[in-house]
Amino acid sequence: MKAVAIVGKKKSGKTTLGLALVQYFTDKGLKVGVIKHSHHGFDEEEGTDTQQYKQIATSVAAYSPSQSFVSWSKEKPLQDLIPLLDADVIVMEGGNKIGWMPRIITVREDDDDKEFFPELALAQIPACTKDNPPSSEEIERLAKLVMEKGFLLPGLNCGACGREFCRDFAADINAGKATLNGCKSTFGKMDVTCNDMPLALNPFVADMLSAGISGMLSQLKGYVPGDLKITIKTGS
Repeated sequence: MKAVAIVGKKKSGKTTLGLALVQYFTDKGLKVGVIKHSHHGFDEEEGTDTQQYKQIATSVAAYSPSQSFVSWSKEKPLQDLIPLLDADVIVMEGGNKIGWMPRIITVREDDDDKEFFPELALAQIPACTKDNPPSSEEIERLAKLVMEKGFLLPGLNCGACGREFCRDFAADINAGKATLNGCKSTFGKMDVTCNDMPLALNPFVADMLSAGISGMLSQLKGYVPGDLKITIKTGS
């Protein structure tokens, strides 16, 4: 799954850029999921940001201190929202503290990017508006960057990669100093999926689960050492 965040100060053109990227990917036949963060809740009247995204995107999720989509009345962590999105590309607007995906920074004035972790930036562009949107060439350039370099880390901050925070590992990936398969929570010895979506596992938890399951199954007839595959059906 490719992913990118669009961050910047208020009225710097985040929504304008986000809508343009979502439209571009949709026109290319890709399923696009949108995640929007707000500190103030959401107004569902016609013409608002979320309504505009809903007209284009395959799926839209949003979270704030007082409300979350879909129909939650409290803030939910981003990791709980992503599995709900049937998407090839995630475009997140806001969430500048989320340090486990790269970003595009809309810059309103010189040197106002420092609080947005520029080390995670795929690109920085001048602030834009509805009346002065990015050119089609610029949107195509940014979209290609997302498809080439976009990624999503689990955000567990488990430290197994040798960095204290996922943000540090994400910065190394963005700088070409590391690769995504260096994430031990995603590319460890144990794989677990939920509704075909991979679940990130802290390596310590994975080792505990693996040892426990292997130990119990070793008592069954027919068990031999090797790779195990277990499917648990919990639906009706």
